Amino acid sequence: MSNKEKEMVVKKEPSVISSSVAELELIKAKSTIEQFIYSCSHTMRGPLKSIAGLVNLLEGYEKNSFADPQHYLRSIQTIVSKMEVTLNDLEKFLSSSKQGIALRPIDAEKLVGEILAQFQEGIVNNCIDVRLTVNQSHMFYAERSSFHTILTHLISNAIVYQNEKNSKKLVQISIRISEKSCRVKIKDNGIGMSNAVQPNIFHLFYRGTEKSRGAGVGLYITKEVITKMGGTITFLSKVGEGSSFSILIPNHRPVPKLRSI
Repeated sequence: MSNKEKEMVVKKEPSVISSSVAELELIKAKSTIEQFIYSCSHTMRGPLKSIAGLVNLLEGYEKNSFADPQHYLRSIQTIVSKMEVTLNDLEKFLSSSKQGIALRPIDAEKLVGEILAQFQEGIVNNCIDVRLTVNQSHMFYAERSSFHTILTHLISNAIVYQNEKNSKKLVQISIRISEKSCRVKIKDNGIGMSNAVQPNIFHLFYRGTEKSRGAGVGLYITKEVITKMGGTITFLSKVGEGSSFSILIPNHRPVPKLRSI
């Protein structure tokens, strides 16, 4: 082979690699969309059938003197509420891939306070002891809505998957922010996860327990957003003892501009 031919081969390689990567991304996107459509259909069909059945019972309740129409209406409202949670999860899944990056200073303690306020009813009703520790020596710069999404999913899971048999329910949230990074640890003493479930928790549409209220996209979105922010997420879990999630995210502090002399 002449030197000219060798040069031509070398020049073609990058474009071939780029094409292969693009094709793989396209295949991945197509597979994800197919999963998404199937999950929407499968997830919605059951609740809709239940509502239709309850409506039929409600229409004929006069023939049954023992029937309570209010009971049927409450059941329909419960199903509708669960469907709203599912739709919110699916909406977050779609929007997560479209989010741009807008770095802003974040007050971590204030942000966690806002999130906990959303779950205050569940915290009080289930007598959960929530302990928050924030050590912030530097301002944390990140995409606020992304960081909010991460904390919301993990705090929500820590509250939802509590062990009802525990007399002392506990959720610990610790955040340490330095000049270079933000470390978050969210630990609970809830039901925990079995070894069989753990490898799948970040998979799209995976639901590891009947207590799961959404479409199984929460942890998938969480990991995708963390990866997009240049961070990592790890966890430890044991059935009956609880789970602990640890996050490391870079602190994208702006670099001071040097003044020219």
